Amino acid sequence: MKKRLENFKTETLTSHLGKNADENHGIPAPPLYRTSTILSPDMQTYRNKSGKYTYGRNGTPTSESLTYSIASLYNAHGCVLAPSGMAAITTGLMSILKANDHILIPDSVYGSTRRFVKEELPRLNIDFEFYNSRDLEHLKTLIKNNTSAIYLESPGTYTFEIIDIKKVVNICKKYNLKSIIDNTWATALYFNPLEFGVDIVIEAITKYISGHSDIMMGAVVGNDANLIALERWTKNSGTYVSPDDIYLSLRGLRTLPLRLKQSSDNSIAIAEFLENKKEVKKVIHPALSQHPDHKLWKRDFKGASGLFAIEFENNIPEKCIDILADSCKIFGIGASWGGYSSLLSTMDISANRNIKSSYIPSGQYLRIYTGSEQIEDLIKDLNLGFKNLKNFI
Repeated sequence: MKKRLENFKTETLTSHLGKNADENHGIPAPPLYRTSTILSPDMQTYRNKSGKYTYGRNGTPTSESLTYSIASLYNAHGCVLAPSGMAAITTGLMSILKANDHILIPDSVYGSTRRFVKEELPRLNIDFEFYNSRDLEHLKTLIKNNTSAIYLESPGTYTFEIIDIKKVVNICKKYNLKSIIDNTWATALYFNPLEFGVDIVIEAITKYISGHSDIMMGAVVGNDANLIALERWTKNSGTYVSPDDIYLSLRGLRTLPLRLKQSSDNSIAIAEFLENKKEVKKVIHPALSQHPDHKLWKRDFKGASGLFAIEFENNIPEKCIDILADSCKIFGIGASWGGYSSLLSTMDISANRNIKSSYIPSGQYLRIYTGSEQIEDLIKDLNLGFKNLKNFI
């Protein structure tokens, strides 16, 4: 990209990053290159691999537009793409781990990450241990001679614990460990881990950057040696992302600030509405003052995501949660989030925990994502669900 954008606000950057009209006949949207073969002008160029683009899997102007844009939002040297958020997680992990290493994982980690760690790392002779993200003093005691990295996820995917990133980074520096974080909830707009000294940042483009629930993709961001390691693993693993999906992600990026703000505003309004429901024991949203990590969230984050959860009173049975969800006309029932429409999903938290000190809700648990709909309609929709729920208590 010839044209660099500096000292502009995020809303301006997302509208213009990745464009290269000067090299595309004045066309602002980057062209969509579908290719495997890239021809060299002569045999010497081919032999030396001295051309800017050498093979479709290794990058094209289409993929460069997106990697440049995401790296710029994080103020990073570069990033790599992966065909899903989960593939981005494994890319980040495999770029830094080797046989006989030991890694520490928060017990509030995303379920698919937990599955990868438990099922695949032992096959590679890589040891792991889970830690309570709210007990960093105990975390220090888990560090071994062969510990090489600490994985972070803030907030936790299901129960929304906020980790003190500054303390974890200081621990990593003291013991010469790598730090790697899943930053999908906040995106670069609301939290930039690189500014706190984190080494590698993962974001599921599937969620907010794409924004339309119709593609899967991930990005992993890093600087210096960390970026080199990410590029090495991406090349050696044969990781490739469809140019059509990249094009759609670039389109989604243009409206990211608007969609994220609407989603955030809706989530806070819905969370406050749910605090007044007698059937709800606890609303778990970092932006609410009653959240145990609210001060930490307020210190480090610039905003909140649209994803949070509620725990129901113990006398509310599972069938009532089903009735509530089934009654909603706007809230869909499904996994993933970050798109334009609101979602509900239930889960068994105990199946995603390995240590006793972790928070496990005793009541029924419902994860809520608020999209871009009108807030009055969302509240009306949930009110209908709660009205029908009461009939079966």
